[in-house]
Parts: sequence; structure tokens; C-alpha cells
Amino acid sequence: MVCIVAFFVVLVLSAVSAKYRKLLGRAWGCFARRVTFRACDTTFREDIKSSILAPLALRAPRLVKPASIAIEVVAWLMVISLIVSLYLLGRSGLNLFVYGTCDKQDSQSCALAAEACSIGTATPGFWESIGKGDVFGAFGNEFSSVGETIAAVPSRLKTWDAEVYTPKDATYLGGYREGLPAALEVLDPGCRFCAELFRNIEESGFAQRNNLAYVAYPISSDLGSKFPNSPLVASYLAAVQAYEADHGDLAGETGDWFILEQLFTGENAAGTGWQEWMNEADADDARAQLQAWLGEFGYSEDAVAQIDQLAGSGRIADVLARNRTVVEDDIRTVSIPTLIGGGRLLSGLQSVETLQGLGN
Repeated sequence: MVCIVAFFVVLVLSAVSAKYRKLLGRAWGCFARRVTFRACDTTFREDIKSSILAPLALRAPRLVKPASIAIEVVAWLMVISLIVSLYLLGRSGLNLFVYGTCDKQDSQSCALAAEACSIGTATPGFWESIGKGDVFGAFGNEFSSVGETIAAVPSRLKTWDAEVYTPKDATYLGGYREGLPAALEVLDPGCRFCAELFRNIEESGFAQRNNLAYVAYPISSDLGSKFPNSPLVASYLAAVQAYEADHGDLAGETGDWFILEQLFTGENAAGTGWQEWMNEADADDARAQLQAWLGEFGYSEDAVAQIDQLAGSGRIADVLARNRTVVEDDIRTVSIPTLIGGGRLLSGLQSVETLQGLGN
């Protein structure tokens, strides 16, 4: 291990001082032999150790042997640290390419990723498993996670077609218009970055150049929903789509987009954003507000009652379950919002400039 550490030290030193460059060839030869599991150049190895131990040999000869052992131990630790660091760097880079974030477990912890609400994964992280004493599970889950990321690489290189992932009863912002390309957003009604993306979409004119649909995906974990009322809002959105499908009105402007418009851009009388209010409201108040928005859009009391009944039905539960399958198994995103448009898959919040250039 001393040869391996010495190679990297000499490599750095030779970059700043010519006097070390004559050692670089010997250091490389020893390094190449060690990494290919062959015996190192013993002379070079001993020369390195001797140069380190020589001052100690003059002052305390009895400490030379323990110091020699310590050098080997430190060298092993440095090499292991280097290997682990390179692995973590490679894994993070791969995750960033595939998922748009260097950390699948928590996309918000990655400074290089776009701003987003993290979906995370059901599989415990490496250190979480270690903390529970599950060493084999920690390594097994780690390598399985990397394998899944590698398997997903081809899907990130393809041209993405939003229509493939668009739900059957999808509605479109501003209504469907013939001849425009399809775009699809995966959103959680409670995620503030979805609200920011919605505003950027409106400002950029993206929805005027594309038939923009959405998949409502309430982020959840073993502890429940990340945003308490997101499942309720998602069920109302799906219920409006089902109601409009039953009445043959999916092509025009629909109440589900009106709800999203209010939620993502509106404020209540107290000046609190509706999304912030919805994330803190109790279920009864949230339901009453959703019904009020449907009334404002123009639905009759009877229609609102039918939509409310649909929202709690097995039909809508099945729709939301299919949406979850599409997001987790087909799109395989770990960040909300995620946007498919212009043949690309974009994770996290996108700027107005990015949206203006998408598909152009």
C-alpha cells in the first residue's frame, strides 16, 4: 500500500516541482504492479520507507519497527479512503446523470440538483442499515441501488414521448389543441416547487406551445403523506377528470386545472398562499375549499356533489394507484416536479429560460 500512496504523493509533488519527476516513473511502475496484484518493486518501496524512517532511526532506533508498521497501517487506511471516495464520487455522478440528483434517498440534499421535493426510496440507506446492525443488508441494498441506477441509464438516453405516460382521462392546461406536441408534468399538489414550476410555465408560454397534461403523485413514506392534504387534492383532481370524461368534456378547459391555478398562484383573504394554507388545513376545511373552487369554476351543486362522491370511490383509488405505478416504475423519477417535454425528461424546478428553449 505504501507504493500506491507514494504514487499519488509523487504525482502531486511532481506537478509543482521538477525534482520529484525523476521518481514518478518508478512510482508509476510500482503502482501499476500493485493494482494488477503483482509484487511491488521492493527497492522502491524500501526507499520510500527508509526516507521517512531515517530521521527516527538516528534518534530512537527502537521505534523504527513500530513506526514501519504504523506507516503500513496508515497507507492501507489512505488507500481504502481513496477507493471509497472514488466510489462515492462515481455513484453520485451516475445518480446525477440518471435522476438529476446525486442522492436518490434525498434529492434536496444534493447541491448540484435542481430544487425539488424528494420522493426518496423505500429501501433503507447504507448508514441507516448500519445503524440497525444490518451490515449485510447495508451492502446488499447499496449494490442493488447502484445496479438499478445503471439499468436506468438507457432510459435516460432515449427520446421521451410524453403521450406514452399520459393518463387515459388526462386534461390539458388551456384545453387540448390539435397539432401541438404533448408534455407531461409529475406533480404533488403540496410541493412548493410544483407551484414555482407552474408559474414559470405560465410566464414562459410553455403551455401555449404544448398540450400540457399532469400526473398527480402525492409523495408518501412509511410515516404517511409528505403533505397531509395532497392525497385529498389528488383525488379531487382525478375525480374532476373522471366526471369530465363521463360527460365528454375532456378537450376543453376543466375544473382540475382551475384548482391547480388557485392552489399554485392564489391567496386567501388573509394574504396566505392557498398552497401553504392547504398544507396546514384540516381535512374538512380542505374539502370545503376544494368544493368552493369547483363552484367558482362553474359546476352546479349537483355536479360538485357527484365529483365529491367520485373522489372517495374505488374508481379514483385505482386511477391514483395507476399514476403511482407510472411514476415509480415507468418514469422512475425521485424528484418532484418532473417534466417530460421536447423529447427530454427534466427533474426538479425548471427556469423560465429553460422552458422557453424546450423543444425549440
